[in-house]
Amino acid sequence: AIGSGETYTYAEAYNSYDVVANIYLNKKFQLNTSINFSDNYVMQNDSIIDNIGGIGDLNLLLKYQIVNSHRTEDSLLTNRLLHRLTIGGGITLPTGNYNKYSVEDYVTEFTPNTIIGEPIMKLDPHLQAGTGSFGYIAMLEYLAKVNHFGINTNFSYKLNTTNKNNFRLANRFNANGSLFMLANLSKKVKVMPQLGLAYEYSKHDVYENKPFIDSGGDVLFLNYGMNLYINKVALSFTYYRPVNEYLMGNQPLNKRRVISQLTYYF
Repeated sequence: AIGSGETYTYAEAYNSYDVVANIYLNKKFQLNTSINFSDNYVMQNDSIIDNIGGIGDLNLLLKYQIVNSHRTEDSLLTNRLLHRLTIGGGITLPTGNYNKYSVEDYVTEFTPNTIIGEPIMKLDPHLQAGTGSFGYIAMLEYLAKVNHFGINTNFSYKLNTTNKNNFRLANRFNANGSLFMLANLSKKVKVMPQLGLAYEYSKHDVYENKPFIDSGGDVLFLNYGMNLYINKVALSFTYYRPVNEYLMGNQPLNKRRVISQLTYYF
């Protein structure tokens, strides 16, 4: 980036710590709830110049299993195709922080024997932990497996609304697909390596009924990772690397994304 004749490096980092609960209401329905704490910051020449964090929005997602062949009596037969189809819908509640200001620059005044610096504050909606608005989610999941090998796909679409600052995040589409292999290391330990692709797309955000120029675009990630299951505990690690992207306006390109997860099954 170049500003005031000075050349410098610029980077943004987004960190999210999520708490997720998956509640099985019966054999067909399950309720997925999640909330996160965000710690986002901006760096210039390897120095942090902005840092915003806080509690994010609460997500409630109800899922319904249309098909689940795992529950049939002969589902454990060798070479049998097992598959599961799930649809769902949900809502995002505006419980998160979305009005945290940060310093953009300073106005300096010089008086006899005194230098007065007054900060110029800005509100960056993309650094906020929450959105300040309701969101609506539709999703579709499909999993198929033969013996130790399988494929898992997920499609979702989120419809966002306008918050009190007259800002609306663009509606977002996500598609994920991965190949996996489930191997038994012992009676109590299983390992599942996986390899897949993830695609994200959105149009411009909207501010005061006008397109927010530096927003929107699409990106395709290659991802690979490993899941480890030990009794009722699961550990997972997935690395995302962008292979193709087009971001509209002046936006930092995606560099990498890392997701790790610890799960306990009650």
